[in-house]
Amino acid sequence: MEKPLELHCIALGQMQTNCYIVINRSTKEAVVFDPGDQGEKIMETLKKEGVRLTAVCLTHAHFDHIMGLPYLMEVNDKLPVYLHEDEQDVLLDPQLNLSNMVGLTISLKANRIVKDGEEIELLGEKVTCIHVPGHTKGGVCYYFSAYGWLISGDTLFQRSIGRTDFPTGDLNALLLAIRSKLFVLPPETRVFSGHTPPTTIGEEIRSNPFLL
Repeated sequence: MEKPLELHCIALGQMQTNCYIVINRSTKEAVVFDPGDQGEKIMETLKKEGVRLTAVCLTHAHFDHIMGLPYLMEVNDKLPVYLHEDEQDVLLDPQLNLSNMVGLTISLKANRIVKDGEEIELLGEKVTCIHVPGHTKGGVCYYFSAYGWLISGDTLFQRSIGRTDFPTGDLNALLLAIRSKLFVLPPETRVFSGHTPPTTIGEEIRSNPFLL
């Protein structure tokens, strides 16, 4: 049976943050993960693909992953926005989400709060929310088990890990969570991070210098 979901990546903003657009071709619907900037470009991409935005999922609330969100929320004032429960104050506070560092004041509220291990339905598929604190306290990865996809944000990179020197960061928590929650996934799981090319769980178990 053909699987209807496609995953696309566009790099956005001054940090060239990877924004992932997952599309269901059967229903012509899409979910955006980490709208880092240029909300207009995201919407233009969706229009070009002939799909409708049905939700936004945030891996965490740093400015370079959320700057496009206000525009998307203006376009659709009932847009579901998913965020881990521990990250709500980071999204709300310009000091914690670092937007004040770049001369902005971003203060937003998500309307779909998720917990560790919770399964949500996106585009007709079950997606598991995996809480991986450390880069921020409420960092979450989204796991499409049927597709072997992990959208990891700034938690796990190709041969690297997220910084932990920002507010609410914790290196020990990050290393523990990656080992106990991500490295137990099937080794062929493809990892789509916030700033590096795709990798796999197996490759990171073998070669990530921070986790050897």
